[in-house]
Amino acid sequence: MRLFTGTLAVLGTLFFAFVAFQMAAHWQQVPLVAVLAFTGFAAVWLTFAWRLHRTALVVSRSGVRVRWLWRTRTIVWEQVRGFHSGPDWLVPERLWLQLCDGTKVRTPVRRRRATVHRLHDGGTALASERYEELLADLASWKAGVPR
Repeated sequence: MRLFTGTLAVLGTLFFAFVAFQMAAHWQQVPLVAVLAFTGFAAVWLTFAWRLHRTALVVSRSGVRVRWLWRTRTIVWEQVRGFHSGPDWLVPERLWLQLCDGTKVRTPVRRRRATVHRLHDGGTALASERYEELLADLASWKAGVPR
């Protein structure tokens, strides 16, 4: 997914740059409304591609940051009760944060069940072994003893 979204962002940037240079070269023949519409569409497209590329679960000494397409949420360790796997409407098994107030926070990390897969682990889809290692690492971080 990271390869796809990164490629989407790079190719989109190159395409929009090419069109912008073409518009600049023929600026007298291009209506201002077309320039503004193109600029707005390019800004939305590139922002969407960049945010999609940056989805992640980021762990630090101060807390956990859950980065999604529409929202980034940072939760301090004192608010985190624990981590668990559970079903989601998009995938059979996803990593969830359980907060002290009972709230569950969905993360972009999911277990990849495929037994034959040519791509290496990366991004937010992890093979079962790596997924279990991540759960152990998160429990270690929560306990205050990073590996």
